Amino acid sequence: MRRRFRRKSFFCFICVLLSVLGFQSVQAQEFPTKPVTLVIPLSAGGSHDLTARAVLTVAKKYLGQPIVIVNKPGGGGAIGTEAVAAAAPDGYTLLMGWPGSSTTLPAVEGRSKGPDDFVPVCLLNYSTTMIVVRSDLPYKTFNQFLDWGKANPGKLIYGTTGVWGNSDVAWKQISKLTGISAKVVPYNGGGPVVIAFLGDQIDATAMAIAPLLAHIRTGKLRILASLGEKREGLWPDIPTARELGVDVMNHNWRGVMAPKGTPRPIVEKLALAFKKMTEDKSVITMIKEQFGDDMHYKGPEEFAKYWRDEYEAHKELGKLYKK
Repeated sequence: MRRRFRRKSFFCFICVLLSVLGFQSVQAQEFPTKPVTLVIPLSAGGSHDLTARAVLTVAKKYLGQPIVIVNKPGGGGAIGTEAVAAAAPDGYTLLMGWPGSSTTLPAVEGRSKGPDDFVPVCLLNYSTTMIVVRSDLPYKTFNQFLDWGKANPGKLIYGTTGVWGNSDVAWKQISKLTGISAKVVPYNGGGPVVIAFLGDQIDATAMAIAPLLAHIRTGKLRILASLGEKREGLWPDIPTARELGVDVMNHNWRGVMAPKGTPRPIVEKLALAFKKMTEDKSVITMIKEQFGDDMHYKGPEEFAKYWRDEYEAHKELGKLYKK
């Protein structure tokens, strides 16, 4: 009797499983039937916002529906990130993740949401962090910048894209290694940092170049150093911090993620659509000419590993630099 009951229970379990898988397959075939929302947890005008808007110009072509951007800044990116983590796992609400609120905040402070709370869809691209200053200031090289900051403790005003964001982490590393000090002012993304620069409210930052590029070309701002592994193709004359004796590397990535529990077929459909967007010639040209970046697509599995490895590394980073 028990054996018969177990067989019946097992048969029922298999039927339910097949029914769920079949339902998910139908969902994926029909998905999307309405516009998809991409939440950017940072202010408009930053590198994530600009990159997303460029990529999504061809979203409808490859997904069948437009993807609408909603900027939801605050809390170093935690507010928008947590909102997406709590959204329905149906593929219609996605997050444009970044190292600050997707990796460092959860790894170091236990707030915001990290890789345990999302399903990775894809990595779109990443870009090297650059040290940028106002051109009207007395330092013209990275070493002069460091010397001035050490000789004038607390007078340098340094803007960041958020607490524990890339620019904040970069500064923690640089200041620890060199002894330079500054008044650090956090903003809700790259857009507000640009406004602060143009209003002469800050002297320096370290961030992705995209939102600053136009002002670098006009001469308002100056790049002093790259925090990359090697010199950047667009800026072959700009040395890396490592070349100058400061062993700091820093980059900023932009990845798409869905709430935990989003059906795998929907994740795969989204990942394929984004892959096609990043391969679109018009997108590649726009990203290169306007922002000086390239696309670096990684699918769900590859992105998951990339993100997890960084998350674990930032736990160790927090032990060194947390105040």
